[in-house]
Amino acid sequence: MFEKEQYAFVCCVESGALESQTLRMIESLRRWGGVFANMPVLAVIPRMGIPLASKTIHAFDRLQVDYLYFQNRDRYVWDKFLNKPYAVLAAENYFQSECIVWVDSDLLFVGEPEQLILSDEEDFVACASDKNIGTNGIDDTNAPYWQNACQVVGLEIGSLPWVITEREQERIRLYWNGGIFAYRRSTNFAQTYLDTCLCVYDSQVISCESGMYFHEQVSLGLAMLRGQLRWRSLNETHNYSFGSKTFEKWYCEEKLRTAKVLHYHDAMWDWFWDTFIDCLNKTHPDVADWAKTLGVMKNEAPIQWRAIKKLLDLVYKQQQSLYLKSCRIV
Repeated sequence: MFEKEQYAFVCCVESGALESQTLRMIESLRRWGGVFANMPVLAVIPRMGIPLASKTIHAFDRLQVDYLYFQNRDRYVWDKFLNKPYAVLAAENYFQSECIVWVDSDLLFVGEPEQLILSDEEDFVACASDKNIGTNGIDDTNAPYWQNACQVVGLEIGSLPWVITEREQERIRLYWNGGIFAYRRSTNFAQTYLDTCLCVYDSQVISCESGMYFHEQVSLGLAMLRGQLRWRSLNETHNYSFGSKTFEKWYCEEKLRTAKVLHYHDAMWDWFWDTFIDCLNKTHPDVADWAKTLGVMKNEAPIQWRAIKKLLDLVYKQQQSLYLKSCRIV
């Protein structure tokens, strides 16, 4: 039997554009999340940075969102993607709920995401959205990168199960999109996830196609396997990718119509806003009407905070450059 107390949601938030994205994501959950609409939500501020705007704090109060300052002092603090496993670990310690749901801030809930509900025989769910940096065999361009990632975390690449990607319907070794996933808190998955990420980062091997951009996402499935979690794949309705880079190639009105969770990427920014709203008007008119009241996505941080954040981002970029120079490309 489904019970509210069994689930809790976690996301990251930092000053700037991510504030606007996070608030829209949470409000969409509250409006269209169905049985999940009133679930506890924790927004983690994962590293040193600019304070959140008072407007954001007031919105968190209105939306009944807890927020937590978590000072990540890790050697890779410059990489924003590594904030995810740290935030999940913080949520695991913060909540007593049986199941934790991670959500990227560039998601919109447009229907009840019922596939997130874990059965008694399941520990983990995520979506194999597309091939991206995934590998379909030893002759694949990405295979050497995957072989290294598996080796440094104690897995054999041949032990990775095959999955079928939602977009291309291509058979690849297990590789999840990290935008949304759910797992049982009792598995202590978060620590395994973080440890797996750090092993992959520490190996100082990067992909010839994507650099280190997907280290954290590649680690997600590897951590699941290391923890021997029982898993199920979400279909595309629960992680429907909708952005300017893939629109011409992949957009399908019928698939958008059946979607429950949109991974909109850059679609709510000014350069793609009109297309996004036109499509939503045809498939989810209530969501479109709500989005129109909010308008295009903006960085609403005060100008002085934006200037300081640019300086901080420059420091992080320099630290990242030093890391990349130390890496071997495969």
